[in-house]
Amino acid sequence: MSTNPIETESPVDGTAAPMTTARDLISVGVFAALYTAIVFAFNFLGFLSPIAMVIGLWCGLVAGGIPFMLFLTRVHRPGMIILLTGLFGAMLLLTGHPLVAIGWLLILAAVAEVIMWAGRYRSRAAAVAAYTVFSMWAAGQLFPLFYDRTGYLEGAGMQEMSADYIDALDRLLSVPVLIGVELATIPFGLIGALLGLRMLDKHFSRAGLS
Repeated sequence: MSTNPIETESPVDGTAAPMTTARDLISVGVFAALYTAIVFAFNFLGFLSPIAMVIGLWCGLVAGGIPFMLFLTRVHRPGMIILLTGLFGAMLLLTGHPLVAIGWLLILAAVAEVIMWAGRYRSRAAAVAAYTVFSMWAAGQLFPLFYDRTGYLEGAGMQEMSADYIDALDRLLSVPVLIGVELATIPFGLIGALLGLRMLDKHFSRAGLS
């Protein structure tokens, strides 16, 4: 059996161990807090201008790739990504994000979980794919602009913004531009995953991800 404290596979066939430990729960809490702090820090750029909001959204996905990819080196059991997502989703809900965004987040977390499971929680390629897919959650924040633009622009999230800001946001995020912003979450998520992989290569090696 491996003596590496972050390796938890079965000594027989290398599959993920079924039980979640207190250490797992601590890891989930710590990395959920780190990821949330990074994403929210870049989201605050949105107070500067609508363009800064879009840039902050993308930058948060890139920077967030570092703690999330490190978290994946600790993920050797099913359900860990779902647990982290539950904590992150709760923070989004408390800060006024639309319910559709939370639902989209949970769907993507489930897909990311399946990707890691398919890679037996030991695949770098699976980890990169999992974070890339997970990062598409950011698109959900803007989904209401497709079907309830007026409600979004007059909602609680816009109450602290000036009329000029809201007008500029409405003009900036036309439907074609909005589609481009949403689709761009995919390459920016991939960049975040690759950045995290490059910076944390030693951790991936120690965790047995190949």
